[in-house]
Amino acid sequence: MNKKLIAFVRELNEIEYACQRMLSQEYADVLDETITSSQIIILNHLYDGGRLLTGELARLMNISPSAISQMLNKMEKRKLIRRFINPENRREIYVELDIAGTNYIGTSQKIELSIIERFYSKLSMDDLKELKSIMQKFKQIIEQEQTNK
Repeated sequence: MNKKLIAFVRELNEIEYACQRMLSQEYADVLDETITSSQIIILNHLYDGGRLLTGELARLMNISPSAISQMLNKMEKRKLIRRFINPENRREIYVELDIAGTNYIGTSQKIELSIIERFYSKLSMDDLKELKSIMQKFKQIIEQEQTNK
């Protein structure tokens, strides 16, 4: 593999990690660092989709029903989510955001707006469009590679 490419990508990764680290430190006082990335993804799915069945969440997360059940147990104890039986089909269990989950989403949205206002707004719209275009291309490459496995 091309040594220049490897060095350049490593430099890109270091820049990305540095940005993430600085933002994490900047917002550490309002971030709940005890929530895992998988739990954050579940909270976002529930925020976007509203009430979802446990099976739907398992499919969205690409994990087994037993694995999603274990994750939901932990989240339910922390009042991030709540589960209830579908009254029309008692074998189905719905999941929705609970108070702590709703609060977490609200805080995340405030942080996102702050980051946009304080940092992204200092880039030109052309720079932002270019960044978006490159990230979309990179995402497509990853998706294509995963499809070809």
